[in-house]
Amino acid sequence: MFRPEFSLMRILYFINGFDPGGAEHGLYTLVENGFFEGHELEVVGMCRGRGELASKLQNALGEEHFRIADDRESLSLWGVLCGAYLLVRELRRFRPRTVVLSLKQANLIGRLVLRFFPSVHCVSFEHISRYRARRVERIYAVLLKWTSGRVDEVWSDCGETLEATRGYFLPRWRCENVVPLFCLDEAVPEKGSYEPGSILKLAGAGRLVGRKNFDRLIEVVRKLDEEGEAVELTILGDGPEYSALEALCKKHNLQGKVHLAGYRAQWYREALEADIFLNTSDTEGFCIVVAEALAIGLPVIATNVGGIREYGRDGINMLKLHDDGVEEIEQAIRRLREDEGLRRRLGRQGRADMKASYSSETLRERGTAVLSGR
Repeated sequence: MFRPEFSLMRILYFINGFDPGGAEHGLYTLVENGFFEGHELEVVGMCRGRGELASKLQNALGEEHFRIADDRESLSLWGVLCGAYLLVRELRRFRPRTVVLSLKQANLIGRLVLRFFPSVHCVSFEHISRYRARRVERIYAVLLKWTSGRVDEVWSDCGETLEATRGYFLPRWRCENVVPLFCLDEAVPEKGSYEPGSILKLAGAGRLVGRKNFDRLIEVVRKLDEEGEAVELTILGDGPEYSALEALCKKHNLQGKVHLAGYRAQWYREALEADIFLNTSDTEGFCIVVAEALAIGLPVIATNVGGIREYGRDGINMLKLHDDGVEEIEQAIRRLREDEGLRRRLGRQGRADMKASYSSETLRERGTAVLSGR
């Protein structure tokens, strides 16, 4: 990472850990594409997380600007306590002007700690438009609202998230900024052929959690299979729902039709041969996987949630689901299956839109605009 002899500002970025999720990988995207260029950035994680992201960030930033409180993969109570201690220590040593808090546990701990450092500018980075109705999530929502008085500025990964999360903050004036966590790599591959094969190949990707509704995609495959359609679905990702999805495939005898491929850092390279990419989440932030699918030219069918509302154009660069039930998903799949020209038009327009809106230069310019004058 470029650091001039005189940096404009010291920024500490405090995050849960470095799992291969959208918010975590989005930080790496910001670092690699110059969002913080000209400033001195230090990243502090409460745990290491799974995969290679922690090592990649450490290499990009240098050991002196990367700290992990607990080397375990999962965030625990011990990791939270160690994270709080490490945050206090780094606030005193590094003396940042601004602290960015990413993900809900880091937000909660960071806000409590920063009450003792009133001169530090506190930024809450919001990545998802709403919490699911589970009790633990409702408790987090209450605690985050209660501690929101310490927040001076809010970042969000898209305008939809910014608008939706205002209810999680107590009323007061705050600066608000949209900071996308996606940037199109110029070297990313492009889908070459839209000609139909003998088997309809579907793909989905993302963390295997309830709100992503991968079980619904499996139900769609079951229905298509029962109707005699030659179809395969590949789901690229990992998460707590893996076993439940695996059991659902066995229940419907779909082991040869549905492939749970696990996490892939560049999942889209394995999805290039897919005919259609599907996303049926009931809530999203920016939704990086849909942006990545568009970027490689995949025809996309997606629910109209989160950032998809902003970069997705129904009938122009994707097909949007207005009712995410199995029947409408199936109808959208059949529409694309039967129209090669539509698949080609959507795929090519999606790639063109991503190239126009999410370049490295655009992200650097956004960083200059957001971080200037603080």
